[in-house]
Amino acid sequence: MASDTFSSLKRASLCSVMILGSSLVLTGCGEDSAAPQAEQSTMKTLNTQITYLDRSMLPPGSVLKVQLADVSKMDAKADVISEQEVALKGAPPYNVALEYDESKIADRHRYSVGARIENQGKLLYISTTHNNPFAEGAQNDVYKVTVSKVSAKKPDVTLTNTYWKAVTINGEPVKVKTKEPFIQFKEDGSTHGFLGCNSFSGSYDVNNQSLTFNPLASTKKMCIEQMDIEAAMSALLTATAQFSINGEQLTLLDGSSEPLATFAATYMN
Repeated sequence: MASDTFSSLKRASLCSVMILGSSLVLTGCGEDSAAPQAEQSTMKTLNTQITYLDRSMLPPGSVLKVQLADVSKMDAKADVISEQEVALKGAPPYNVALEYDESKIADRHRYSVGARIENQGKLLYISTTHNNPFAEGAQNDVYKVTVSKVSAKKPDVTLTNTYWKAVTINGEPVKVKTKEPFIQFKEDGSTHGFLGCNSFSGSYDVNNQSLTFNPLASTKKMCIEQMDIEAAMSALLTATAQFSINGEQLTLLDGSSEPLATFAATYMN
């Protein structure tokens, strides 16, 4: 009995607070005073709704692919943040939830939701505009994206002796207020066009699908309208390293095969 009492007093003494100088040292007894806290999750859900406007019925086996990507850099491949592939049944709209890490979203970066519908590897529908779900004014509950039907393939037009009207730059449609930007290539290696405010001329080098513009000369007007288009056109011509033609559409690409701009073949009456 005396031994048990002594042991109890010894344990109590070890668990007491000892004052050493001006510091308090707590001797631990029993459970830890502070359990580790779980890190706060940064995963979020972007609810998207994909639709198309015509009344076509999709063939069996069609799949929808939706992707959220960082498209900030013109000279680098888009950084995929999240993607989903869904087997489709029935008519649109189709709801797809994209899980993404919010810590990877930077305030000054540009993001876009891209969507495409395929059947046995054949492209049926695709989104053709820039869709930034984090832009000011974007919907918070469900972000809607419209895909366009891929038309039947037309014979590829030639790069040269064609009037190429700018349609999109960096994935965004060109909104013309005065005169449309365009490019024309001649068979002798010369080129000319319109940037948005000023005209340009110079030469280009082409080898198979490689295309580069040599230093171009331009007029020096200052305009109130379309200076943003002019700056974007100038930048993409400098960054161009490749091209592709699909029917009546010309796509200029950078060295990483990422699209910079699209142009449509236009025929004058």
